[in-house]
Amino acid sequence: MKGLKMELTERERDILLKIAELYIKSGEPVGSRTLQKAYSLPFSPATIRNVMADLEDKGYLFQPHTSAGRVPTDEGLKIYLNSLFIALGREDETLVNRLIESIRSENLTEREEILSKVLDFLQESTGYVGFGINLVENLTVNNVMLLKVSSDKVLIVINFYPDYVVHKVIKADITERELAKISKILTQKFKGKTLQKVKEELIKEIDSLRREISDIIFRLNSHILKSINEIDYFEVQGAPNIINLVSGDAERLKRVIELLEEKTLLLEVLRKFLNEKKKIDVILGSEVKPEIPQVSFVLGKYSVGFQNGGIVGVLGPKRMNYSEIIPLVENVARAISLLLNK
Repeated sequence: MKGLKMELTERERDILLKIAELYIKSGEPVGSRTLQKAYSLPFSPATIRNVMADLEDKGYLFQPHTSAGRVPTDEGLKIYLNSLFIALGREDETLVNRLIESIRSENLTEREEILSKVLDFLQESTGYVGFGINLVENLTVNNVMLLKVSSDKVLIVINFYPDYVVHKVIKADITERELAKISKILTQKFKGKTLQKVKEELIKEIDSLRREISDIIFRLNSHILKSINEIDYFEVQGAPNIINLVSGDAERLKRVIELLEEKTLLLEVLRKFLNEKKKIDVILGSEVKPEIPQVSFVLGKYSVGFQNGGIVGVLGPKRMNYSEIIPLVENVARAISLLLNK
């Protein structure tokens, strides 16, 4: 039955991978004779056509036109990508060291600065869109400080382990003595807890104590929660390159731009990947949003200490050269991990 995913024979798998490889290179449907000649296969075009028909019935290939060759479906492309993950995975020390030295030469130490530099490198190296996010929800609180900076302004400083600081200035008329007392209470309450746990407790406290706590405490807690919610730092480099990804399709161009600007759906995809064991992955556009099937995302994780620190990636065409892009993203993520764990 068409569309039903079934196990592949060794020959079916081999032909599927070769069709995917040729299609990525040419962008054209792959015919049996083309495939036979390109790889000098030891069986006839007629045999290849029969295997293609079986792969189509199983949902891994489709035929855009009656007289045309076949094109891999997203399911078929996923099998090709999984084969690449097994074959690749090599460490490129030259690339990693070059990127690390470049960042160190500019004295970049903040996560946001490092991420921005890396994304610029990715978009320049690929001609696609580089994007990334610092995800710090697993970091733990060291202390919370509230400091008076003027007669009606307070600086909120939250120090996290390892080595991350959040700060925000808010309007509040409160004495230094009261600020010191509140700082101590908040530090005792949240020290050693993860960012996610702090969020949960603040939300509960603000909701349940709204009528019981003083207005200033309520406002402080509300501002702290707002600051925490803004921590995840998302950046895109090379956005103009999006135009090259959609082949003149204005409607699809609009959908891709909306995805990057609105961010919520993309952040959801990134968080899901962060919770998986894989260090590198490819997410096809159709898996994110049906309206953008012609693009894909290559994602790599970096770490801080023993925790996942964030994600870097490339947004490019579905037919990108994955055998080059996957190792590039993987090694760039390694470079960030080395820099943040020095």
